[in-house]
Amino acid sequence: MNRRYFVGLLNGWLVAAATCLSAAEWKLPEMVGKDAAGRVVFHSKPIDAKFKNPISPADEEQFQARARVVIAEQAKLKVPAGNTYFENEKRTYGYLMAQILGGREGAIADLQVEDAQAKEWHRETEGIDYFACFTLKHQVRKLLYFGDLLSPPYRERMLKGAKAFTAVDPLRRPHFSFKAPGEGWGPDQRNSWVDVRSTENLYLMRVTSVYLLAEATGNQEVVAKYKEEIKRYAKAMYRVGMGEWDSENYHGHSIGPLCNLYDFAKDDEVRLLAKACLDWVFAVGAVKYYRGAFNGPTKRDYNHAQPFGGSAANMLSLAFGECPTNRSDWESDEVHLITSAYRPPPAVIRLARKEFKKPVEILASKPPYSATTTGNLNAKPEYLETHYFGHSYQMGSLASGTSEDGGDVNGFKIVVFSEDRGALAIQGIPGADPVRVGSPAYQKGVVSGANRVAQLGNLALWLVRQGKSPWRWVVPQSMKVSREKEVTFLEGDRTWIALRPLGASAIERDEGATKLIAGGEKPPFPGHMVLSATGVSGNYCGVAVEVGEKESHGSFAEFRQKVLAAEVDVKKLEEGIVQYKAADGKWLGIHWNDDSAVLGVWRNGKQHDWEEHAKYLYRRMDSNEPGEPIFAPW
Repeated sequence: MNRRYFVGLLNGWLVAAATCLSAAEWKLPEMVGKDAAGRVVFHSKPIDAKFKNPISPADEEQFQARARVVIAEQAKLKVPAGNTYFENEKRTYGYLMAQILGGREGAIADLQVEDAQAKEWHRETEGIDYFACFTLKHQVRKLLYFGDLLSPPYRERMLKGAKAFTAVDPLRRPHFSFKAPGEGWGPDQRNSWVDVRSTENLYLMRVTSVYLLAEATGNQEVVAKYKEEIKRYAKAMYRVGMGEWDSENYHGHSIGPLCNLYDFAKDDEVRLLAKACLDWVFAVGAVKYYRGAFNGPTKRDYNHAQPFGGSAANMLSLAFGECPTNRSDWESDEVHLITSAYRPPPAVIRLARKEFKKPVEILASKPPYSATTTGNLNAKPEYLETHYFGHSYQMGSLASGTSEDGGDVNGFKIVVFSEDRGALAIQGIPGADPVRVGSPAYQKGVVSGANRVAQLGNLALWLVRQGKSPWRWVVPQSMKVSREKEVTFLEGDRTWIALRPLGASAIERDEGATKLIAGGEKPPFPGHMVLSATGVSGNYCGVAVEVGEKESHGSFAEFRQKVLAAEVDVKKLEEGIVQYKAADGKWLGIHWNDDSAVLGVWRNGKQHDWEEHAKYLYRRMDSNEPGEPIFAPW
């Protein structure tokens, strides 16, 4: 065969191959279509039905309606496409992919803007940033979902760069730009081809992305290694729960990379592992989700304004609904779920919408932070939680309360029904800073001291070991505030809350603090007010909380009367002992202990067994049968 003939034959093969490829190309008409009523709908890449959860036509129609709102809002944004240093693409890439679906001309070109460090950190990967985890997560969907919209040379660079990136395991692979260990997270100071940070959401971004890029470019050794890592993670999740549990700031950011794995894995077992993880993440999210808000307690709380604050509330509201859609405060990961084939199981959607018999109380336990990412199947619970579902509210607490200095755990929170906003949140803290009313968020001097919470259904007792501690409560402006005797009442659309100080001054509106959180150009808690009190005791002070609604108390007047008739025993407050007997006969007691795992809590006269509590990931208190809604023995 002469050379000219061979070249001609090769060109013919390439043309034929290109023709076959174009028939299977995934272009904008395949991504965005119309339903029978002519409304825009967004499509995932085709996936076998055996991998899908069933979803009713009504639920899918509602999902698409919410997706249209998100895409329309994000299409309006002015996105700084050239801001690509390190992980600055963490939001821009998500927004740009949404804008492609929204039809903005130029969005696909902006998605291909040359990286700021193309010739530095990313020299060996064809100038493509496969380093920072937040960027890496977006790069996967950019290549494997939007890839056919990219210019052929750019797409070829992405594939060639991915092949080099996964030629061997990129984690801790020596990087040419490494200088010395330092404070930054780039390869110049961390000496790795991929981001080494292993917070749970970043860990998921890394392991799913490395797996998928290795699979796409045929690096089987890396594929096999990361498949085992994914399998280990999924096993730990079902055995001990998520270490980065119920994080308002990061729960949604874990969903994006898991959707990538589910949508694009070629290996059936890996796709099923991704589905198992997504089912879990949505199920536990459904427990705390309420009408667009996200209740506590939460790990890595970050003090998001409620409702809709943080990635948990945003991503879950897209999946579960029951919140107003006339909003513009979406994050940037929603495009991953909008273009995914994944939908939560019907039972999880019903759980999120609280379509079960109420009221009901759940006991839960949460593992240490690194339990899932390290595959520690023997990890014991670090946090013990009580969660109560009324007909119009949810209240949750941790025995260990809110984190002290430098911590990140919100230990107490209430979300209530709102006609206008879907839901509203009520948060408090034993401390003076109303901006960090959920948790210290790694700051020092925010929380006055160790604090403990006892809860029984709609009752809670919250003490801090600092008798002169200030207390701050952030409450929606729409709630009516009144006080009778020492009790402050909050009146919502359907829910009523009584706050009774224990060894502290009356809880009253604080105009200065309210201006701090609700005023200015970018207020941290717009539409909210601050209530303040100060401890007057010696060793301990705190608050007793009682919540009511029509189904439990008939009317606000009756609730008010019953709260004022409650018997509160604070004679031993200096020893950290308080008893509260509600007018309906239910009573709750707390006896301070520095070890929250043996905190003295009496529920209707019976001492709470924390050791038994810790045996379950979730346990319903109205049923002796395991499996409702989630069950797993330690």
